[in-house]
Amino acid sequence: MLSAKQKKILLFSLLTFIFAVISLLLRDLLISNCNNTDFKLFTIDYIKNYGAAFSLFHTHTSFLIVVSSAILLLALFYIYKFICEFSRSDLFFSALLCAGIICNLSERIIDGFVTDYIRLNFVVFPIFNISDMFISIGAFVLICNILFSNEPQQNWNIYLSLIH
Repeated sequence: MLSAKQKKILLFSLLTFIFAVISLLLRDLLISNCNNTDFKLFTIDYIKNYGAAFSLFHTHTSFLIVVSSAILLLALFYIYKFICEFSRSDLFFSALLCAGIICNLSERIIDGFVTDYIRLNFVVFPIFNISDMFISIGAFVLICNILFSNEPQQNWNIYLSLIH
């Protein structure tokens, strides 16, 4: 029989895998079948992004790999250490965040760049991908959960315990 912690780790791992597969399949599907297609709100416009957000550090791929790997490892360490305290919502959005990081990191390691393909038509904004959306949504919701939780003292105690 699995313990509560093992069940949460299994759920987190399964969700992370599912989100990563969704991101990679949608990338391949959209680029191969819809490149240069205008969907009114957005256009599928394939580009190779050698940098990070807004193409920052585009000549420093190794640095981006190291930073992304470190962030992923820290996130996984934190999740593993405190997973018993996580709600289902926390598990869901942590998995979303990690899947996004894993997909972008794997592309950067394998291809040397990240594939971006979603161009918003209603605002001037850099082209991005589904993994970027996963990272942004996951991070935003988790930060909101920390800041606006009904149990803020418990949340801050967990984060402060990482320092000690």
